[in-house]
Amino acid sequence: MRVAIADVGTNSCHLLIAEFRAGQAHSYLPLDSYKERTRLGEHLEGGRLTEEGYERLKQALLRFKTLAEAAGARDLTVYATSAMREASNGLEVAERLRTETGVYPRIISGETEGTLTYLGVGASVELGARNLLLDLGGGSLELALGGPREAERVLSLPLGSVRMHRQFLHKDPPSPASLQKLDDFVRSALAPHLEAFRVDPSTRVIGSSGTFESIAAMLSERDGHGSRGLNGYTFGRHELEELYRELARLPLARRLRFPGLDPKRADIIMAGLRVVLSSLRALQAERVTVSTGALREGMLIDLLRREAAMESTLSPRQQSVLEVAERFSADLGHARAVATLARQLLAALSGTVAFVPEARSMLTAAATLHEVGYLVNPSSHHKHSAYLIRNAGLRGYEPWQIEVIAQVARYHRKSTPKPSHAEYAALPREQQQLVRQLAAVLRVADGLDRSHTRGVRIRRLQARADGYGWRLEVANATELDLRGAQEKSDLWNSTFGQLEIVAVRETLPEDERGGLLPG
Repeated sequence: MRVAIADVGTNSCHLLIAEFRAGQAHSYLPLDSYKERTRLGEHLEGGRLTEEGYERLKQALLRFKTLAEAAGARDLTVYATSAMREASNGLEVAERLRTETGVYPRIISGETEGTLTYLGVGASVELGARNLLLDLGGGSLELALGGPREAERVLSLPLGSVRMHRQFLHKDPPSPASLQKLDDFVRSALAPHLEAFRVDPSTRVIGSSGTFESIAAMLSERDGHGSRGLNGYTFGRHELEELYRELARLPLARRLRFPGLDPKRADIIMAGLRVVLSSLRALQAERVTVSTGALREGMLIDLLRREAAMESTLSPRQQSVLEVAERFSADLGHARAVATLARQLLAALSGTVAFVPEARSMLTAAATLHEVGYLVNPSSHHKHSAYLIRNAGLRGYEPWQIEVIAQVARYHRKSTPKPSHAEYAALPREQQQLVRQLAAVLRVADGLDRSHTRGVRIRRLQARADGYGWRLEVANATELDLRGAQEKSDLWNSTFGQLEIVAVRETLPEDERGGLLPG
């Protein structure tokens, strides 16, 4: 299965596309990566992200979505960090992006950011018994102290390179006085935390982010090894001090041509260097190893860990469904969302409508597999899905149950069940009724994730007081989701009674990170 992960930072947005297989969620193969410099930190006015900043981010996410889909990764997971975390309209922007692009950037805390980055670093460089990570972004500096596997203590401070550049460095080249003020600010911010994070001889210090990679690239050019990779490059604090003194004398025009320095980072590099150098001095760190693995790699590892943990709890029946979905390249993010919504609808209905004991399991399987036919032909994938389900060798189900699953998937779109359909007509009457019931639920659930953003929440489903139908309240649905559910409620209306769908307001919680697979 291919997945796409992206992070929205203050200076840049990064995309990572990777592949892993069900049952092998402990490892992955990176396929492609892409960076877009959006400079959101420069588009914050009065604490709000400006319209220009919004458009830059929107275009970046649309490009990421296109690249992910072209690579066969239809599920794009996006986390947003400092800039959107601190913007007073951050949640409003995230919801607007979900509506206009189909991509929802989940805003995570600085502590979560540091924890995930530590995971990404651990997959890129060898961690020791005690490690201190410095992750310098455009808006914040994260410090993470931990062992060979996970961070144990995380701190997030508003010391990002873009933020510090805008706050202190107003001349070019920066004046010694302004650099000293920046230094004093960093030391003051770190002072209360030095006891907890101070480096000792056993500590391995690791740096991640564009600033650290720039340091490695410039020093590597200087020592004649510019063609080597930057991951694992180690430098001493004294080397950084020499580099800093040299760059501090140069105006932007000359920094743009400095060997090893990306010209797009030349304007903010002095702020980044000063934050790094001030931090290393305060922490008494002498040497730093650079990691090119960072937040997005940590996001991927976290996702795969959760998928592996979930897979370990699956029954043979559930594992079989997952294997079939993966074999036919199903969009498992959408499948999980639809399965979750379908189970919620079924549970709400069960207080009024009687279902066979196996209904929940069969509905989950049909929801997970309802789009496997895309691999054959997108335009009639519902029919191909039914054929593949019948012949995929699902384990743990009786033959009649597999047939019901196949037909529920077949009727998730387009035509509803009809006596003229041979396979449906061949079923016993009680199984025909079960197909109608479960397909009715699946159609509405699938419509509620028509935007494929996995944001819809079912708040309440209840029978109408007048006894003539149902009222369904949903939160976080886009106009596309609401229209999709309404258009696909035809079978529900004829099976259970008229369905009224009502949108209610609800904000997705911070740090919410949905898994890819249905539980």
